[in-house]
Amino acid sequence: MAADPVATIFMSPEAGVLVTLPAGTDGVVTLTDDNAAIAAVNIDAVQSLVGNSIIDQGGNRSVDFIGSGNFLTGVLSVNQEAGNMNNQANIRSIAIAMADGGLGDVQINVNASQELRNNSLQVLNAGNTSVTIDNSFNNGSGIVGINQTTGNLNQQLTIVAIGIGLNVGPDAIQVGDAQLGQIGTEADNHRTDDGTLDAGHNTLSNSFNDFSGIAQISQVTGDMNRVTQAVAVSVTTPVAP
Repeated sequence: MAADPVATIFMSPEAGVLVTLPAGTDGVVTLTDDNAAIAAVNIDAVQSLVGNSIIDQGGNRSVDFIGSGNFLTGVLSVNQEAGNMNNQANIRSIAIAMADGGLGDVQINVNASQELRNNSLQVLNAGNTSVTIDNSFNNGSGIVGINQTTGNLNQQLTIVAIGIGLNVGPDAIQVGDAQLGQIGTEADNHRTDDGTLDAGHNTLSNSFNDFSGIAQISQVTGDMNRVTQAVAVSVTTPVAP
């Protein structure tokens, strides 16, 4: 069977991004070919945890990512959790417009919302908790997102939005907008602790050596945390003379 064709985006070494993706990857690559080309990236992400009640009986919990992802080329998204009722997401969207010397219009819009309110958590004799990334993602290139948690009622969101206009003529438009919102405060949620408590341990070691590209890492061992990482990149290249 013939191998699937590959679409590759090459950028200068200074930019630090090399993305190689299987052609036709759903929701990741959009190619348009028009003398007035538009590369549009629109992301709407909503995470919601409302009105939940949890009794956590404690115990030791850990999530580990060890010896993996080395020599990676492309896009990798990982979610690991050992708690209760956690929201985790990695969203990647890439649009490429072939302008063929015409107008290049690159548009990026990111809207993200995290809602955390009216939740109740009771922790009984919390044990040892840890999240670990070790000896991973070395000598790789591309886009990596990894969310790890051993807690409860956490929201973790990573977003990458890339718009590229190729062979753009003398006229180019680049527009970007981002809305990042959080609903609810610490006072809107309730937590009680009984017995022993553990602070939790986060480890990132011997990883991402000689890695080029975009890496988003979120490690959480606590409860009721909200983490959002959003990267938006807009690039145009001129038509060859």
